[in-house]
Amino acid sequence: MKKKIGIMLLAVAFFSCSKSMYTKQDYRLFEENFLLSPNTPLRTDGVYVLESVWNKDTGERKADEHIFYKFYNTGQANLTVDLDKSINTSQEYLESIKKHIASTNKGGFKTHLEGYYHLEGNKIVIERITVPRDVAVYSYGYVENGKLVIVTETIEGKGKLNDKYFTDFYKATYVFLPLEKSELENLKPGW
Repeated sequence: MKKKIGIMLLAVAFFSCSKSMYTKQDYRLFEENFLLSPNTPLRTDGVYVLESVWNKDTGERKADEHIFYKFYNTGQANLTVDLDKSINTSQEYLESIKKHIASTNKGGFKTHLEGYYHLEGNKIVIERITVPRDVAVYSYGYVENGKLVIVTETIEGKGKLNDKYFTDFYKATYVFLPLEKSELENLKPGW
């Protein structure tokens, strides 16, 4: 019993030290007047779905996980992990996005896989702050030909587009899946 109480107290102490809520200003990549260039290769009218993972040691393999990114023209990004692989159709992706947006606009929402992105040409960095770890995570990659390729994920770099984060040891390739634009137009993220 004492062991259980000790573990509970340790957990309470850990979670009380982490920040309970993040605002836009907590993100290094937040830009008040973000403007997505019309010439950008990044698309916001759909989702980027994980297709394959490659690394120099094991080669390329089809993705085991069902993960997708949704980018907004306001500079926000969201990574969704579909653990039970229940999202298969365009309509199911739309419903998932709508549900998520609705949850982020409620009081007490805590970020986990939400964040902001920055583009320079076809290079992209995505920042998200994970509440359980109370740390910013940066995903570096590039966008081209209807694909998003993430090459590094790190807690270093602070969102700066430095060449050292664009490695050739790892590639997670996400393919673009367009969705009905009219269904996405009025969705406003709450982070």
